[in-house]
Amino acid sequence: MSSPHPHYELIALRHSADAVIVEFWLRGAHRGMLGKIPPTGSSHRTRVTAYFVFDGSEHLVTERVYSDRLTVLRQLLAGLDRRKPAGLLKLARVLRGALSEAGAKPDPRLLTTAEPDLGPRVVDQD
Repeated sequence: MSSPHPHYELIALRHSADAVIVEFWLRGAHRGMLGKIPPTGSSHRTRVTAYFVFDGSEHLVTERVYSDRLTVLRQLLAGLDRRKPAGLLKLARVLRGALSEAGAKPDPRLLTTAEPDLGPRVVDQD
C-alpha cells in the first residue's frame, strides 16, 4: 500500500494439505504512489488474506494476496481535509488516478496462471 513502515496484525493462521492461509490487518500511511493514485498521507487499516500454495515437495509454488481496494480508497479519501483548497486539489488528483485505473486492462500474468502441479496425493485408508 505504498507505506514505508507497514504494520501487520495477525487475525488467523490456517493450513491445508497444500497451503497456508494467513488473515491479517495491514496498517500504514499512504506515503507513495498506489498505482496511479498519488500519496495522500492518510492512514489505512485493511483486512488482507494471503494464500501460500506448496507442491508435493513442500516448495512454495505461488502466493496469492487478496484485499479490498475500495475500502482502502475510502479510508484514504476520508483522511483528506476537503475544507481547504489543497485538500480539494489532492482529492481531485486521487479521484483522477483512481478513475484512470478503472478501465485499465488486467496484467496479462493474472490471466495466464496455470494450476500448480502439487504432485501425488496421499490418501489415508483408515
